[in-house]
Amino acid sequence: MVVFGGATGNAAFGINNIGQVVGTSDLAGDASFHGFLWQRGVITDLGTLSGDFVSIANAINDKGQVAMQSCDIHFNCRAAIWQDGVMTDLNALMPVGSPLFLLFANSINARGEMVGAAFDQRTGAIVPFLAVPRENVYLSSSQVLERTRKIILPERVRTMLRQQRDHKFHTGAAFGR
Repeated sequence: MVVFGGATGNAAFGINNIGQVVGTSDLAGDASFHGFLWQRGVITDLGTLSGDFVSIANAINDKGQVAMQSCDIHFNCRAAIWQDGVMTDLNALMPVGSPLFLLFANSINARGEMVGAAFDQRTGAIVPFLAVPRENVYLSSSQVLERTRKIILPERVRTMLRQQRDHKFHTGAAFGR
């Protein structure tokens, strides 16, 4: 499968009950990769968060919401959600003052609840998270932009994120082997 012109690193990671598929595909030249959405024969490049270089689309629910990860060139990664053509940094939706920095979202259910991994800035530990959307709580696009944040992750965390991506491709984990 060659989606965006890259010869390697092209894989599907999630499918919903409607038949929409998400995954990641190398761009031409194989130097970068982006998450994609395939539906009814049309492939959409989901792009990255502002200032980032790569993205991975991990899962999709029946509403078309995509659980993602977006990373800069040094693999400082952020969990994200893509919906209705817009990618949003999940950290912007976290309570102000939270010590958790969400690294990646692995799965999303029909209610829009997501699970993934976070970096606890107090302890330095990688911990699981469950993100539950709050009903009737909406942020304007300018509020989301104001609250979007990036941090420089410790080298050991960035190495883990690189290895996680490589493991999906090289062990066949992405294909359920």
